[in-house]
Amino acid sequence: MRAIGCLIALPLAGLAAGALNAMPVAVGPLAVSAHLAFNLALAALIWPFNGLVCRLVAVLVPQDAHAASTAPRWLDAQVLDAPPLALTGARREVLDIGDSVERMLAQTRAAFRKHDPAPLAEVRAIEDQVDRRQQQVKNYLSRLTGDATEAERRQAIDILDYVINLEHIGDIIDKGLSPEVSKKIGLGLRFSGEGFRELDALFLLTQENLRMAQTVFMTRDRDMARRLMEQKVTIRNLERQSAQRHLIRLREGQTESRETSSLHLDLLRDLKRINAHAVSVAHPILQDEGLLIESRLRSS
Repeated sequence: MRAIGCLIALPLAGLAAGALNAMPVAVGPLAVSAHLAFNLALAALIWPFNGLVCRLVAVLVPQDAHAASTAPRWLDAQVLDAPPLALTGARREVLDIGDSVERMLAQTRAAFRKHDPAPLAEVRAIEDQVDRRQQQVKNYLSRLTGDATEAERRQAIDILDYVINLEHIGDIIDKGLSPEVSKKIGLGLRFSGEGFRELDALFLLTQENLRMAQTVFMTRDRDMARRLMEQKVTIRNLERQSAQRHLIRLREGQTESRETSSLHLDLLRDLKRINAHAVSVAHPILQDEGLLIESRLRSS
């Protein structure tokens, strides 16, 4: 609709520019007011054709296309009486959900790097799908027959734990990271060069850890699970160091750091939380190997 409006207004742009320049208004407010007036006029012109536009969109994007995007691909009810097959299907479904969550994080980082809100539009749609699909996986696994062995029941619990953690990651991105990046863009805030590099490095490391978590979930590789667990310490150190450097920049009076202080710390916190959920996939693998201790508390 905006493109059509621009094409209609283009031949009149010269006349409009002359009229606007003749107005006794400062250039900055004038540009904003002209943009607002154009959008209001376009909305008024399009309003009578609202029904026609809605019908056109319904034809171009059928409702069953959205339903198909959230329909389970690998959850076959006919194999529920064969736990090995049902668990394999559930794993494949959860891996696909993990890919969707990784896409959410990638789009949020793209918006952060480019200072562009466009990639964030996809995040909410994916999060809605993740919520529905993880519920489908939980319902599916709850219907496993009583013929499942103890080992198979433990596998089902591990799958449930991972898909719940993926859903939590999606929530953090949708309700934490995405609004924070949107706020940064909407208010025109800019991080200091050092602060931006620290946050982007943590974004990138979080993406890599999420991919590693997907691989650990699929292969149950002990060595990779151990490396993923070690990354939790790395993330914790990076988060603490970035927060400390940020406070140093505040004491030095850097304007960018002062304007983005709470935003910087909130992004650090949410990225750290995402990593904690991703790393949890390694817990049952390392626990089975006897490589985890029950508590991190040092004995008195």
